[in-house]
Amino acid sequence: MSTEHPEIKSEIKALTGLRGIAAIYVVLYHMTGHYHFPDAIRPFIKHGYISVDLFFILSGFVMALTYGKLFIHGFKWPDYKRFLWVRLARVYPLYLLMTVITAILIVTVLGKTYFREDIVRAIIPNLTMTQAWGLANSIVRPTWSISTEWMAYLLFPTFVWAALRAPKRVAMAGAAISLSVLALIAFGPTVLAKTELLRRTGPLDIASSYAPGTMLRCLASFFIGLVAYRLRDFVSAKWVTPTVIAILALLLWRFSDIALIAAFMVLIMALSHDQGSIARAINVNWVHGLGLLSYAIYLIHDAVLYLMFKAAPPLPGPKELWLIISMAVTIGLSALAHYGFEVPSRRFIRRFVK
Repeated sequence: MSTEHPEIKSEIKALTGLRGIAAIYVVLYHMTGHYHFPDAIRPFIKHGYISVDLFFILSGFVMALTYGKLFIHGFKWPDYKRFLWVRLARVYPLYLLMTVITAILIVTVLGKTYFREDIVRAIIPNLTMTQAWGLANSIVRPTWSISTEWMAYLLFPTFVWAALRAPKRVAMAGAAISLSVLALIAFGPTVLAKTELLRRTGPLDIASSYAPGTMLRCLASFFIGLVAYRLRDFVSAKWVTPTVIAILALLLWRFSDIALIAAFMVLIMALSHDQGSIARAINVNWVHGLGLLSYAIYLIHDAVLYLMFKAAPPLPGPKELWLIISMAVTIGLSALAHYGFEVPSRRFIRRFVK
């Protein structure tokens, strides 16, 4: 990758597939607000909020892979400006579209059941992706993570210096501090989360725009992802299978979030080699395709669920069938949004940047 063309793609297909699985896990987690899953699998499903932390770590890893060389030798304003434009091209067009659509739905059919704040006051922070900086709650509720990650992009050159340019012992110390910060917001003072631990789905289930822990949750996990990229050669592809087994076991325990963060770091490092049976399994076309649609799925699914199960009249037949239909509708709309709007918009903005 050259500094002249920071938009050049660098894809590890196994990580794209992992992102698709994580997106579906988030959808299943939000379905728990509309359906009581069987007790045998309910603890596993309700741990789906941790997928967002996996997204943050993945994002840090991929940003280091794709854009780290821009700043590893120092900060240059033209490179920084170009980097931010390219990231805006990636995240903002569909974000803007869904924010506008959801705002219209709120004032027409969703109402206070979906968004309890003054939408007029919240619109500017949401349009500027700054709502999770303590300014307002998200109009598209899952986009609190997009807002916090926008802050991570703004801080990216500093993170690159600490994670990729400084001595390895500094990077490892930074990862350990980040993990400690996550432990603090998970189990520490409730002021960091603005809610009691027992009222959360799990320790790291912190998403309020007004909670300091929400921003820290993103920045700490994002930094861990950068360090994972730097240390990736210390973990071989053989670690994938035992790490996956450990993660599946940990997902059954409500208080395992910090251990899961560490396991996610190892999993991403191991999968980055794109080798082994699990890597091949998530490289198949349909899983990889879900990975390509993952951003659209993340932005669209919550509104679909609320429209079907809250705003619409009671649906006939078994609810399980409608859950499957809602998943299919979400994926279908996401495909239309991705290929019909997200990709063309991204290309248009990148041509402008060039």
